[in-house]
Amino acid sequence: MSLTANQSYRDAAQQFKQHFKPLILISLLSAFVTVLLLKTFLPSTDPLSDFLQSGESTDSLFALIKDMSDDQRSVLMHISAVMTFSALIGNTLLVGGVLKYLSATAQGQATSAIRAIGASAPVWPRLLIQTFLLTTIVQLGFYVLIVPGVVLMVLFSLSPVLLLENDRGLLKTMKQSVPLVWKNIRLIAPAVIAWFVVRIALTFIFGSFGLMPNSLILLLSNVLAHLSSALLLIYLYRITAQIR
Repeated sequence: MSLTANQSYRDAAQQFKQHFKPLILISLLSAFVTVLLLKTFLPSTDPLSDFLQSGESTDSLFALIKDMSDDQRSVLMHISAVMTFSALIGNTLLVGGVLKYLSATAQGQATSAIRAIGASAPVWPRLLIQTFLLTTIVQLGFYVLIVPGVVLMVLFSLSPVLLLENDRGLLKTMKQSVPLVWKNIRLIAPAVIAWFVVRIALTFIFGSFGLMPNSLILLLSNVLAHLSSALLLIYLYRITAQIR
């Protein structure tokens, strides 16, 4: 029987509901690390807040970036570097913990959120490097135009799953992801794009409170973002297991 998107969505939702408590704990821990790093290396966000408020139009993000002055771009690059570093560490913990948890439960092994994160520790260096490479490649695609960024994001979406499941090189798993995703583009692309839209929506929603008004709001925004990523990881993990 051929695999359909609706079946895959229902399967991922069921798995998410079944393992909600461990997944929210993994999301909370990884989000806490992200916030802690942000607070440590970015104690003041006034320059970025001033920059965001200086935009005359919010209709187009790319038009806003295009109209930046050199000073505004320098501020954005400085803040983005800190945010990217914090997000890389948090996402590495999230991806490693979620995928290890899913792998253990699929094999019938009793595990917990803490044990899953700890079990993923040997893969952290490779996963961190791969996450950095994927983030850089996708951001370059978005810098050129939005379409190349979305396409690259979709094509490389299975890379983390393949890295943890196959225990192979990070570049090899990135290469394997492209044809595998392409053959199943109708199953994978809508889920990845939907996740991306959710992340953008969360950014705009919590952006209305200011960049970092307080730690609780920042933590809440990161937990929700990580939960959406956990749901996507479940979907991609289940898809990978069925299409290979």
